Amino acid sequence: MARARKETPFRSGLVPALVRLVRAHGGDADLLVRRFGLPAGVEEHADAPITAVEFGRLLEAASGELDDPFLALRLPAELELRGYGLGELAVRASPTVHEALRRMVRYAPLENDRLVLALEERGDAVAFTCHVAGHPRGLTRHAHEYVLASVLTHVRTLTGLPVVPRAVWFIHARPKLVDAPHRFFGTEELDFGRADNGLLFDAGWMAARLTTADPRLLVTAEQLADSALRTRAPAEDFTTRVAARIEEALGSGAGAEDIAARLHMSKRTLQRRLEEGGLSFQELVDRVRAEKARALVRDGHLTLNDVAFRLGFSDVSSFSRSFRRWTGVSPGRYRLLKPPLEPRYI
Repeated sequence: MARARKETPFRSGLVPALVRLVRAHGGDADLLVRRFGLPAGVEEHADAPITAVEFGRLLEAASGELDDPFLALRLPAELELRGYGLGELAVRASPTVHEALRRMVRYAPLENDRLVLALEERGDAVAFTCHVAGHPRGLTRHAHEYVLASVLTHVRTLTGLPVVPRAVWFIHARPKLVDAPHRFFGTEELDFGRADNGLLFDAGWMAARLTTADPRLLVTAEQLADSALRTRAPAEDFTTRVAARIEEALGSGAGAEDIAARLHMSKRTLQRRLEEGGLSFQELVDRVRAEKARALVRDGHLTLNDVAFRLGFSDVSSFSRSFRRWTGVSPGRYRLLKPPLEPRYI
């Protein structure tokens, strides 16, 4: 039996934008912030760290807060981001739909290094597919719908054309209600339980021109995006290494200096390299603890005292306060709400 692989958080402007939208529409944004361990004042940030799994859950929670089971379909048009990433700039500056989708695929790792996009010709059609590496069963329905809705919204908005895909498919099982996806995508060809999520476009749409095309901007955006691609992987690998060492040392309460020594570097170097990847040491410790806590609390064979000890807390009260900050509920309540962990085989 193999342990589930840990995921490195990616930074996304979607997180603060989603919290702002939930608050603006009367939902309990503060509950989302606590439940997902988001930074204080996240709504004022340009972006925030989150894992792919937690992002899917955040979308699901936001959907529940606003009582809209298909919130993800309209989010791409309603979320107000406070800036464009380099990949997004290159996409918007592209001359045609085909070129825009090609760059969307190429620069996906700048948004999330686990997001795998592909563009493939299939006879007289072109398929755009996506999945998250390490998650053969996908994330949540809301995450799958959001990604495909985002792609289609981009195509429709940037061309000004009523683009309708020939077919749409998802990894998740067929939901009870499918009227909303049918209306949004504009096709009756919806399929579920597939190996990936995807859109099938008639090849004719690929030559459609983008109204935002800008050759000069494209040159600059591509140069910067390509440079970011070359430098991103080492930072992500380093963060993963540090997170692994932190998890190993949770029970002993090791601090930054101890972790740095295990990695054969100074505390200052450790902190600097983490900050280059967008995280402070304490943020990473908190995130590792929160992720580990969720798994341990769901293990019915462990008492809460055992869980607190394994995470390096001095007592259950301190652990419970932190757990409530991470999830919005007590450990005992979380254990009742969540099904117990089942063995996972890889």
